[in-house]
Amino acid sequence: MVIKYLMSARLQETNDVLHEVQERFEAARDFEAQWRKRALEDLRFFHADAYNHAQWDSAVYQARSGTFGGSPRPCLTINKVQQHVFQIENDARQSQMGMKVNATGFGSTEKAADVIEGIIRHIEYQSNAQQNAYNCAIQGQVRQGMGWVHVVTDYVRGQDSFDQDFFIKSVPDPRSVYSDPNTQEPDHSDMQWAMIVEEMPRAEFERLYPGHDDIKGAPLSIATDSDDRTDAIERDVVRVSRYYRKSEEKDTLWACPIPRPDGSVVTQPMRESEMPPEMVEMCRGLKAQSRSITRPQVEFFLIAGNEVISSGLTVFQHIPLVPFVGVESVIDGRLDRCGLVRSLIDPQRMFNYSASAFVESIAIQTKSPWLVDERSIEGYENQWANANTSNQAWLPYRSIDPDTSEALQPPQRLDPPTGSTGHMQAMQNADLQMQMVTGQYQAEMGAPGNERSGRAINERQRQSDTANYHYTDNQGMALRLLGRILIAAIPLVYDTARAVQVLGMDGQQSSAIIDPQSPQAAQVVLPPGPDGQPTQPQQNLTFEQQLAQAGAILAVNPTIGRYDVEADVGPAFATRRQDTFNSLMQVLQANPAIMGQIGDLFFKAADFPLADEIADRLKPASDDPRLGQAEQMIQQLQGQLQQLTQRLNDKQQDFDLRASKQRHEQVIDLMDAHSDRDKADTDRMAALGSIAPDELKPVLAALVRQVLQEQGYHGPAAQPNAAPEDLRRLPSTNPPGGPIHAPNPVTGAVDA
Repeated sequence: MVIKYLMSARLQETNDVLHEVQERFEAARDFEAQWRKRALEDLRFFHADAYNHAQWDSAVYQARSGTFGGSPRPCLTINKVQQHVFQIENDARQSQMGMKVNATGFGSTEKAADVIEGIIRHIEYQSNAQQNAYNCAIQGQVRQGMGWVHVVTDYVRGQDSFDQDFFIKSVPDPRSVYSDPNTQEPDHSDMQWAMIVEEMPRAEFERLYPGHDDIKGAPLSIATDSDDRTDAIERDVVRVSRYYRKSEEKDTLWACPIPRPDGSVVTQPMRESEMPPEMVEMCRGLKAQSRSITRPQVEFFLIAGNEVISSGLTVFQHIPLVPFVGVESVIDGRLDRCGLVRSLIDPQRMFNYSASAFVESIAIQTKSPWLVDERSIEGYENQWANANTSNQAWLPYRSIDPDTSEALQPPQRLDPPTGSTGHMQAMQNADLQMQMVTGQYQAEMGAPGNERSGRAINERQRQSDTANYHYTDNQGMALRLLGRILIAAIPLVYDTARAVQVLGMDGQQSSAIIDPQSPQAAQVVLPPGPDGQPTQPQQNLTFEQQLAQAGAILAVNPTIGRYDVEADVGPAFATRRQDTFNSLMQVLQANPAIMGQIGDLFFKAADFPLADEIADRLKPASDDPRLGQAEQMIQQLQGQLQQLTQRLNDKQQDFDLRASKQRHEQVIDLMDAHSDRDKADTDRMAALGSIAPDELKPVLAALVRQVLQEQGYHGPAAQPNAAPEDLRRLPSTNPPGGPIHAPNPVTGAVDA
């Protein structure tokens, strides 16, 4: 029962979508009916040639070609419309269409904006948008008054992964797009729905969408411009519609109180759909500030015949169909668009008619080149008959009639046939009128003029650009919308950490990391150290110096901050590089002395071989980021050396203080030792007077031995109670039985 209910609900939803598509298709078809008819005629007029005669009115062509009887008359087609149209289209091809991303606050940075800009440029590169999508849209804009580009998401090509990326697709037929007729903005950014309706052979449909073999042909409820098909053709064609509709997802924005570690509370705006239930209940209990908001989202439906074969939400906030508008107007409730072809139709028809009439006037004139008297060429008829095909040096004739001797007039050459001067003047007027309605005069189309200097030629070219600048301005308007679509959708597609390619304006590829978990909009990530731990960048280096380190890569979080886009429609990078080179050449010619200061920039702007190598050799050493790193390292090493020197000085002073204190203590100990010894000597000298002479002799001998040892004398070991040898060799001054004379223990003299 539940399954049956779900199937019934799904069938009802499908029927509602088909009914909605039918109503909106009919509304767009009726609103744009006038433009679709005229756009097809403009396109045929542009592609007119000598075979299809599309620049001739059908009734006039049939009358002149002899369809209703009579001789055929010339119907020439000299298509000058294409050159005027190609002038605008090829000027756009030479320009570099791109987008400039700017940071607009809320945590965004210019470095992150540059990375997002490089990602968009890489999307254009991998989609070949410059040559395919943009050129195709500009062709529709200039020829039919409207062109389109289509933005889609698809899996990354050539990789076995689930990562998706953006691709910018072309829309070959602008009339296959049916959009919301209620748009008010010039860039159609406010359209609520759009669809691409195309027809494909059944075999191609089955190849692209297998499993849908039972799809019927084109539904009768959705009729296009060509519905005069038979049933057999209908069975072999499947009409496929890619339908986008915009809706609003309702939500509530809360001012959530967030406590800080210091005890304070700050409020942070958060969507209710992104908050846990307990936080929502807390905000409701605290009666926090809130308001209702809506988030735009775009749904997609793939419809084949009368069946929806695929549907779902997209990552876009705008309809991913971007219009390139030519000249658009709404008159009496009817939409009309036109390009450059529309204003050239009547002058071109006037030119074709005048050229055909000019040729016709020449064709009906006589082709007899000679007026002769038949008697004067009698006998020479063959030579005169072949005069228009042979290269004879002379032609004979008779000057006298042989029968009557009458003088004959020589043959006379008639003037060649000439065209009507009125027809020639009409052709010139038609050509001038084509120049007037387009603003592209002969000088702009390449014909030589009175201008001689390069500045005068550029000013003449600028006049033509001004006359048709609305095409260029509308191209920039379309690019701004395309950039906003991509910027809003990039965070939803790049929702996991992944490496991306960044394409610079000069075409150089680089790499970056998209990390939605990064705490900053842009930061430098260094390779891990030898221990496998993440390496932190040095804080005293600038962002560019950190990024210039070996192995450094830029990590960007596109979910942080806000970004805006501006269109960059101007000369291609190669053209601007050549203009820069020419300007620097003029500066150097005026002042060759500054070659040493700007020499590297001069050769960097050149495009000849080895110019970049010369620029690197001439680059000042101060511009090398490695020099800044070396200076920073030297300063750090000098600071460390100063710290080590100071610590060494402190250690040396401490050591010197300790050594001085130790020496001071040794001196004090020595002085104390001498003081004790002097006291002992004094005590011994005082005791000498109380010792008997016999007892005094060994005492004196020990005292003398001690003094000699202190003086550095180390003689043979003395016998106990024996005097030193030197003393024994001294002459005895003691008479037998007389008093003993001993040397003075202080002076060494022998006292009586």
